[in-house]
Amino acid sequence: MAEDVLTLFEEYAARFRGGEEPDVREYLARAGEGADRLASLIDGFLARAEPPAPSEERVLMLRAWLEGGAPLLELRVERGLTRDAVVSELLERLGLDPAKRFRVTAYFHRLETGLLDPRPVDRRVFTALAAALRARVDDLLAWQPRPAPAAAPGALFRAAPDAALPDVAAPTDVRFALEPPSEPDEVDRLFLGG
Repeated sequence: MAEDVLTLFEEYAARFRGGEEPDVREYLARAGEGADRLASLIDGFLARAEPPAPSEERVLMLRAWLEGGAPLLELRVERGLTRDAVVSELLERLGLDPAKRFRVTAYFHRLETGLLDPRPVDRRVFTALAAALRARVDDLLAWQPRPAPAAAPGALFRAAPDAALPDVAAPTDVRFALEPPSEPDEVDRLFLGG
């Protein structure tokens, strides 16, 4: 059942003025057949509204992004938090088995350094992470690390065709950081989607 367009508009405007970034798509879906009217009201409002001042987190993360750094890592360091402390928070807030600490640590490291695509990461991870970092979820989602530049052609190592590569078996914990698990569990679904 569609909600009243004016009530939705007032709620949206109040959240925006309060420094939030409400999702317009969510409001339009809630408006049902009144979505076009609500879109027009929101467009007019945003054209005249003073943009809210950016949060401290957003400024820090933007600076890290512009300098080619990893915004989540910069925010964690600025907050004086160790990776282990954040992982403990994630385990607790997500209700995960403490025995899965290493895997959560590996995923979190990849996420905060830009080695893990944040798009499939479950929103609950970002909600828990925002609480651990004392930040807003929207700020964490806004500034993802820039993708690493592609290697220049010819910069890759090429072994001679008859060169033997050493047969070194990596420990399970190291191998996990490099290849996805064969049977995804709850931790994998939280960080990889699916």
